[in-house]
Amino acid sequence: MRYDARGKRGFTGLQKCVVAIKLMAMGESPDSIDDYMRMFERTARETLYRLAKGVVETFIDVYSGKHLLKDIQQLYATYEERHRLSGMFGSIDCTHWKWRNCVVAWKCQYASGHHGTPSLVLKVVAS
Repeated sequence: MRYDARGKRGFTGLQKCVVAIKLMAMGESPDSIDDYMRMFERTARETLYRLAKGVVETFIDVYSGKHLLKDIQQLYATYEERHRLSGMFGSIDCTHWKWRNCVVAWKCQYASGHHGTPSLVLKVVAS
């Protein structure tokens, strides 16, 4: 934690991580953080950038490794045998589903500002 030009302490690392995760998870804009955390938009944006950069630097070797041709052929064969779909290596699909019959007590939990109604994110992963 550093002191700013006014002599006030800055935000803790935990507070900055919470802001960055909230921005990613909820899809909010950085200027919305000012309302409840009193954190400027620039600070929230820089925090999100630093967290994303750290995640990429940490996991780039794990997830960007080059697959050998033998491994790819084996994955194609396994996927075709298991799912009866040829030529697929894997897929991820996400969609928002509007929950029209949401229980009244849960509406605030599952409603976000940009959808207006309660919704869920349905994710399908195949590998």
